[in-house]
Amino acid sequence: MSDEAKAQELISIFVCSKDIDIENFIKQKAIMFEKLGKSRTFLVFDEDSDKFNILGYYTIAIQVLKIPSEFSNRRILKLDGLSAKRNGEIITELPAILIGQIGKNELYKDNVTGHKIMEFCLNTIFDGQARLGGRLIILECKKVPYFYGFYEQFGFNKLEKEYQDDEFVQFFRIFEENELVKN
Repeated sequence: MSDEAKAQELISIFVCSKDIDIENFIKQKAIMFEKLGKSRTFLVFDEDSDKFNILGYYTIAIQVLKIPSEFSNRRILKLDGLSAKRNGEIITELPAILIGQIGKNELYKDNVTGHKIMEFCLNTIFDGQARLGGRLIILECKKVPYFYGFYEQFGFNKLEKEYQDDEFVQFFRIFEENELVKN
């Protein structure tokens, strides 16, 4: 059996009935996105168990944060950290690290918390930032107040802008000075 077939077999039993998009991503897109280099999906499992059960997962990618046109120079400066303009033009896009998916397998819901999965995710991002740089982490979520509070606990702020009814809400986090690698 190939490595891809083994991975597909392992993820085939992932269940997330609360959000079918989370379940569908890992089952139908995660391997393809890996192969295309679009993102990296990290599996959370119990190292103390004899069986390899996927407790949860998170997906990280490089993304561009499109700056809303209504943002002031001051708000853009805060996000960029250096300037609101490049070559005399207002900055309209910034590079960012995207948390594309984060999910928990309800078959093992008591084995790991969402907080723990998010800690694993952020530690992976911090490791990557140490090697590659970067200033922003972004994510999108459904308009569910629980999600807002959850992400705010990890230092994320809602990107204040006009949202369409069917649009996901964007959150961002700027790396703190003590989280950035210093030479």
